[in-house]
Amino acid sequence: MAPARLIRPPTCLDCLRPLQTRGAKSSTKAEEEDLQGIPVRLLQDIQGFGRKHAIIRVKPGRMRNYWFPKAQAEYMTRQRFQELGLTEAAIGVRDRSFGTKLVIDPDGVLAQEGPAETRRSKKDTLTLPPEETRTLLESLLPPILTFARKPIPNVSAPSSSEYKPAPAPAPAPVPRSPSLAPNAAASTAAARGETPAAPPKAEEPTTTTVPIFGSVSINDILAVIRERLLEADPTQGGRVALEAESVEIRGLEGEDRIKHLGTFDVVISAGKGLDPVVRQVQVVPDE
Repeated sequence: MAPARLIRPPTCLDCLRPLQTRGAKSSTKAEEEDLQGIPVRLLQDIQGFGRKHAIIRVKPGRMRNYWFPKAQAEYMTRQRFQELGLTEAAIGVRDRSFGTKLVIDPDGVLAQEGPAETRRSKKDTLTLPPEETRTLLESLLPPILTFARKPIPNVSAPSSSEYKPAPAPAPAPVPRSPSLAPNAAASTAAARGETPAAPPKAEEPTTTTVPIFGSVSINDILAVIRERLLEADPTQGGRVALEAESVEIRGLEGEDRIKHLGTFDVVISAGKGLDPVVRQVQVVPDE
């Protein structure tokens, strides 16, 4: 029979702590980050994260700025969990080794395939070169990008159909010479051979810009460009990398965003030394 001192459990926390931590491996910073963030469901295989349909946690910025605009993942809300018949227990952990190729060097050590000096970065692998980006923009991007915004009421000038000019004032009577007969039809100006002055014309209504609720920024234009490219070519459209500095809106007179209805030329630069792609942004009333 075992001695009683081995059967009786420890009575203090200091005695329990060595039993809990003995042989346990402390989690790394990367492993702690994998347990934080918001739950998302991958819509395609993503290297370093996991396979399609995997549910993991990622940082909100990665989802908002990269995956969601490129349709690579979807947000897993409570309603989405219910629609898929799942619970939060289905949330897994990021697979950092997914999609990476490992080889064994002559010394028997695992290493990434290819020498370090020739290995391309992940960004270079996923994005298209500038020449291909410009070709894709020129061939797939529609000539007009339309945005609907609600006009601000009671600030625009009346339309030409509603404009009614004020009646012109009646010309002052021309004094008649006492020497003229009462039935004489000629005016004094006509008698002198002068042409009577024409009545003043009514002023034409001036066309003013119609301000809108919610401006159209360069980021809004970039989001629509990515959306149109993904719709036209889901494979290559998501590989186009454009920054805010790549887009210029002409005709804003010092503004950095569109704040009224109208049509504007947008210049998209795919890279240095390449001709820019010019398209039109049309802001129309939201009915």
